[in-house]
Amino acid sequence: MKQTVRILPGVYMVGSSDMTSSGDCMVYLVDCTSELALIDAGVNPNIDMIGSNIRSLGLEPNNISTLFVTHCHIDHAGGATSFRTRYGCKTIAHKLDSNAIEQADSYLTGAFLYRRDLIQCEVDVKLSGSDGKIRVGDKTFRWIHTPGHTPGSIAILLNTSGGNILFAQDIHGPFMPEFNSKISDWVKSAKKLIKLDFDVLGEGHFGIFRPQDKAVEYIKSCLTRYGYR
Repeated sequence: MKQTVRILPGVYMVGSSDMTSSGDCMVYLVDCTSELALIDAGVNPNIDMIGSNIRSLGLEPNNISTLFVTHCHIDHAGGATSFRTRYGCKTIAHKLDSNAIEQADSYLTGAFLYRRDLIQCEVDVKLSGSDGKIRVGDKTFRWIHTPGHTPGSIAILLNTSGGNILFAQDIHGPFMPEFNSKISDWVKSAKKLIKLDFDVLGEGHFGIFRPQDKAVEYIKSCLTRYGYR
């Protein structure tokens, strides 16, 4: 079992259900030279294995300054409070999902499906609007609001020296009334992502897709699965 996966220069996968804790989403780390950014936090409030994986790269978890929570579900936000408390990082999420994270709503966060409770986490930066940019160290992260799976889902586009990576966690769905999912919004979100300039897709559970044509093919296959083109 691999401890980490290098995706692009300075971009790594440091967590997944096979790598760290059962139920974890794919957790991504970006080395921003003077700081580290984490994209999602996995399901488990015990973040020791993710921290160990980061150290195996020669990086220090204490340098995590920013945690992007791509949406409110427990498999992405379960470790958020632990990271925020232990390393002092700021949490960032879209305002439309922030209340669910802060209130640990069992249904909106999908915690009821895991038969466990999400630990409430304060969201330090609540994003609003359709997109924007956030600077972390020497990297600029472009966030894009991608409602559908949840009202406040976001994707993140990052330019690196080895190519552009799109983190589109859970672009595959699923869609449930308990999540306040809206599939018509998701269709628009998926089609918006297809038009972006990226070389690699980092998905939430089903892997890393490259080059762009294979990544786009994957997103289109998700649309087809639900009867859309």
